[in-house]
Amino acid sequence: MPERKRTSSVHGRLLGYLLVPLLLLLVAGVAVDHHVIVSPIHSAFDHSLSRSALAIVARIRPGSNGQPQVGLPQYPPLPLRAMADERFFYRVSTPDGQTIAGTPELPLAPENRSSDGFSYTNIQFRNQPFRLASYRTSESGTPLIVSVAENPLRRDRAVHRLDVAFLINDTVQMAAVLLIALIGIRIALRPLQRLSKQIAGRPPLSLSPLPIEQVPAEVRPVVASLNTVLGRVRDSVLSQQHFMANAAHQLRTPLTGLKAQLEVLTRETVGTPLQERISLLQGGVDRLAHTANQLLTLARAEPSAHRASHFTTVELAHLVGEVIDGLLDRALARGIDLGADTQPTHVSGVYWLLHELLINLIDNAIRHTPPGGNVTVRCGVVDGHAFLEVDDSGCGIPPEERTKVRERFYRGAGSHADGCGLGLAIVDEVARVHGAQLSILDGSSGRGVRMRIDFPAASQG
Repeated sequence: MPERKRTSSVHGRLLGYLLVPLLLLLVAGVAVDHHVIVSPIHSAFDHSLSRSALAIVARIRPGSNGQPQVGLPQYPPLPLRAMADERFFYRVSTPDGQTIAGTPELPLAPENRSSDGFSYTNIQFRNQPFRLASYRTSESGTPLIVSVAENPLRRDRAVHRLDVAFLINDTVQMAAVLLIALIGIRIALRPLQRLSKQIAGRPPLSLSPLPIEQVPAEVRPVVASLNTVLGRVRDSVLSQQHFMANAAHQLRTPLTGLKAQLEVLTRETVGTPLQERISLLQGGVDRLAHTANQLLTLARAEPSAHRASHFTTVELAHLVGEVIDGLLDRALARGIDLGADTQPTHVSGVYWLLHELLINLIDNAIRHTPPGGNVTVRCGVVDGHAFLEVDDSGCGIPPEERTKVRERFYRGAGSHADGCGLGLAIVDEVARVHGAQLSILDGSSGRGVRMRIDFPAASQG
């Protein structure tokens, strides 16, 4: 199985592009700071070392034998530092190497005097690193060399502490910069987040173009391309809808004429062998006309064909009364008790679509309810949600078929021969237009089926 590529977010990419340069800047900053502070620290400690040498020079006095003498102990070496792990050695000698005071094995610094008259060098003495300073002077005409040496522990500690201080300071600064950058990135990406929420919050089948005015310039070409695709899809859907509507409409006229001719033939062939065949033919034409009408309704019920501006306030109780009045004679002819149990409620919707929805629900209930049964239409509000339902005492729908009956042209085992399998498909489409949910439940009487439409809270006024 090929490995799926991990998709990276714009936020993560920007963070990565910022983090690497910031880390490099942090390393470079610490290195530069270290280089800048090392020279002054060494100069300060060399100056301190030279002052120790001058302190020893100040103690040189002429001796009784004419030789210079130093007012310090000659051996062992004098520790002039307070720290326990710090070592200090000195030596006063003549240019020919004769030691007058101090540690005889302490070497001399090369004669490369600096601006303060001292010669400085780094040496290895007694298996330890030392910083050595030598100063040339004279006493009573005798040339002398004063050398002092100390191990670099104090200066190393000072450099280390400053390195740590600069590292902490630079790290805090870089962290602050990174935090500010993250906040800036988050703020800069808010238009993309708003655009994402706007797209996610659109109705599932909405094909209207996205507003482009508030979109950032960098993303505007993407949104414009998306609007172009949506426009093409919308044109294709509308073209398909127009074709279905025109085809169904064109079928109506010849079917109406054919039904009229068949009615004439039925009256003329009463009592003849052709009467039965013409009756069968008339039934087929009626089913064809019903299918054409259902196809036209289905095409007009497509969610993409309706906008929010088409919605008005629909009184469900009034709608139920109007539809029942139109179907009451048919229900009585089949011996079915058709009634209503309504509560005052209204929703935002397209009136004629909700009218077609209710007609199809009641028509299906009448078709599948045996004589002597009952069909009850209800509407009301539960938990802030308006509902509309049709409850019958017919044969019902098995649970395993309740998803399939929503499909177009699906006809279950108990379907009537004059059905076309589009009734519940139309109901489902109309429910989707209104953001409602079609539920197929068991009948309240323990028999039949209960078709329930639950409208969203925003739709209920």
